[in-house]
Amino acid sequence: MKRVILLLTIISTMILSANPFNYMRIDARRVQQQVSQKFIYAQRAAAQGNVLAQFDLAMMYARGDGVRRSEREAFKWFHKAARNNHTEAKFYMGLSFAQGRGVKRQPQLARYWFKLAAKAGHRQAMAHLASLERSLRVKVLRGQRISFNTYR
Repeated sequence: MKRVILLLTIISTMILSANPFNYMRIDARRVQQQVSQKFIYAQRAAAQGNVLAQFDLAMMYARGDGVRRSEREAFKWFHKAARNNHTEAKFYMGLSFAQGRGVKRQPQLARYWFKLAAKAGHRQAMAHLASLERSLRVKVLRGQRISFNTYR
């Protein structure tokens, strides 16, 4: 019995004296390596036309996961995925045009992309489309001109 207590005391002392932050550093490095590998694989697959990889790459650029954050690059990859009929990418295209992320703010193009995503059954796109329709209707009633194809 004394040996068991002594053994438990020694083990608990070793556990308490270990630095838990070393393990956290190792895990952070491992996660960073995995994200970098995911970025490399997504880049290769996206270049070959894989729609899911194109969307993943766009999200990585939008969030800054494993790569420097770039709204313009995110928009580019969202556009490629949306053109390949990815519903979520169509929604993000609408958000990009509605909020001016990576491109100039263009409500009419946002409406176009939200409409495409809503037709595919995307619920958030339906809500954004309804909100955008209300705001565009108010502008038309006030007599403001709504531009369609203006670039920065």
